[in-house]
Amino acid sequence: MTIQGDLGAGKSVIARAMAHYLGVLDRITSPTFTIVAEYDGRMPVRHIDLYRITREYEFDMLGLDDLLYDGVGIALIEWPERAPRIIEEAHLQITISVTGESTRTIQYRWSEPR
Repeated sequence: MTIQGDLGAGKSVIARAMAHYLGVLDRITSPTFTIVAEYDGRMPVRHIDLYRITREYEFDMLGLDDLLYDGVGIALIEWPERAPRIIEEAHLQITISVTGESTRTIQYRWSEPR
């Protein structure tokens, strides 16, 4: 699942809600500096924040493909536009637009897994 939006739009709030829905009991924070945080729930949850990735090849160098395509659990990916190909491959894409100080518009796109 990819989550796009400007800084402060609420990407981590959505990721936190999804992780809790999936049974994660741990405190969930955005992994901006560690890039990946892994949690146990009803299934493994990987919270990935690509904010510090500046080029797609860095995504490849970090071996993040291994986490996304190993068939284990679910990945919640913030700032996916830093590695554009994963947006196209995501089954659920969420985009948050800030419409006011305390209001947001949320759009989503679902595609069936191949």
